Amino acid sequence: MRNSHAIFGWKAIMRNYSWASFWQDSILPLIVSSVLCTLVYIRDADILVQLRHLVDVGISIVPAMVALILTAYTIMLTFIIGDKFTSIKKTEEGKQLILDLNSSFAACLLVSTISIIVMIIVSCIANMGIEIEEPNAMNYPVYFFVCYLLVYSVSILLGIVVDIFNSGQTTLFEDNDDTKNL
Repeated sequence: MRNSHAIFGWKAIMRNYSWASFWQDSILPLIVSSVLCTLVYIRDADILVQLRHLVDVGISIVPAMVALILTAYTIMLTFIIGDKFTSIKKTEEGKQLILDLNSSFAACLLVSTISIIVMIIVSCIANMGIEIEEPNAMNYPVYFFVCYLLVYSVSILLGIVVDIFNSGQTTLFEDNDDTKNL
């Protein structure tokens, strides 16, 4: 029987990067996606052309972002494994910081991976030249979803920047007494 408070796997990630975190991180992507969809509609721009352009941009930048995230996470792990985190790992706040860091990176990588997969699928379908009766009924929601994933993938990096900063701040602590104010 599995422990419901396991520290490994998706359950542990979702316990630390909760639905509340997801919704909080979704505010900016939802706003940007809504505004862009509205502008495309008002300007009567060709939604398929806009969708293809958005997918091309996403396929160009998201894989590079994944590489940067993995690099940042590798650097972060050297901090966590290193001597400066030793005193921090002894406190509950320090343990929570490490759990939050790991969960943030995992969630960011998951969203970025999903974004890449969706963009590849949308790109393939968009380039097949499939004719449907009401293409806008399909293209606008797909445009919104791709835009949402792209903006979410980029905006979640802001949380990663804060996580990296917080980890860097831990190097200022000399002993266990300094970690009480985490």
